[in-house]
Amino acid sequence: MNLIIFGPPGAGKGTQADFIVNKYDLFQLSTGEVLRNEIKNKTELGKEISTIISSGTLVSDDIVKKLVENFISKNKYKNRLIFDGYPRNINQARTLSQLLDKYEQKIDLVLKLSVSLTTIKKRISERLSLEKRADDSAEIAIKRFKTYEESTEPVIDYYKKLNLLKVIDGERPIDQINKEISDYIAIIEGWLCEISPYKYVFVTYTQFTMARIAGINIPPNKIVSIALTYIHGIGLHSSKLICNKLNIPVDARVNKLTEDQILKITEYINTNHKVEGDLRREISINIKRLVDLASYRGSRHKKKLPVRGQRTHSNARTRKGKAIAIAGKKLTPLKK
Repeated sequence: MNLIIFGPPGAGKGTQADFIVNKYDLFQLSTGEVLRNEIKNKTELGKEISTIISSGTLVSDDIVKKLVENFISKNKYKNRLIFDGYPRNINQARTLSQLLDKYEQKIDLVLKLSVSLTTIKKRISERLSLEKRADDSAEIAIKRFKTYEESTEPVIDYYKKLNLLKVIDGERPIDQINKEISDYIAIIEGWLCEISPYKYVFVTYTQFTMARIAGINIPPNKIVSIALTYIHGIGLHSSKLICNKLNIPVDARVNKLTEDQILKITEYINTNHKVEGDLRREISINIKRLVDLASYRGSRHKKKLPVRGQRTHSNARTRKGKAIAIAGKKLTPLKK
């Protein structure tokens, strides 16, 4: 199995590549790392690369091709590669296909981590405060993001036409992204098909057609204004306002939305709304504050009773949750 992973700087591409390498015993082929190793080991090719870089010139596709072929040609790496940072342009994508054909291999899956620019800037600022890296700043993040989008768009379209591309919402928690990647790989390996002939159809439908916004699977067959209400913190009124703001028909079906429209919705919600985990955390903090203050509302929260005047007798169960039966204790045998 050979994979390619795409994603802008700050999308978590390296984290997901490490996860795939460790879980499926693959080898990560990062062209940048390979170039540095050639220079460090002072090979003939490394000396040539060092001279090119020192002159301020980009390393040619021919040299990169030689490095990639060194990996593909070895039995140790046969059908066990994940390409990170390669191919970067349409010529390299075609060259890679030719090299794989030459050694009787192929690309099985292409993953694209989709992340909005707002999230990228947020992650970069957080990383800057922790690591104080010189190459991280909001301005650099914007420039690198735009460069990535422009340079990889033809390559993404190339693999999309080959029906190999799977777009993943990179804004969700890491474990959810890991699970989705694992599901895609499981389908490729074929073990999901062994359960029943219908299992594969079910998985491909739910995994491949559902849009993901704010970490939530949006039902594909519902209209947008209704589907967005599946996100905690977005009501019907808010969902219609979002559609109107982004010029998206409120009665359009989710499975008819383009990738750009989904990204616009995601970015708008991240910028203008507090939803899901962030909203739940804020509510939890506010409740804890009321409890700590020993206020009336805090005492009601502590007892898991309605807070804002609902009739306790008839409406308490919606706040307290499902009734839990108390099992009878076992009687201790009488001593003789």
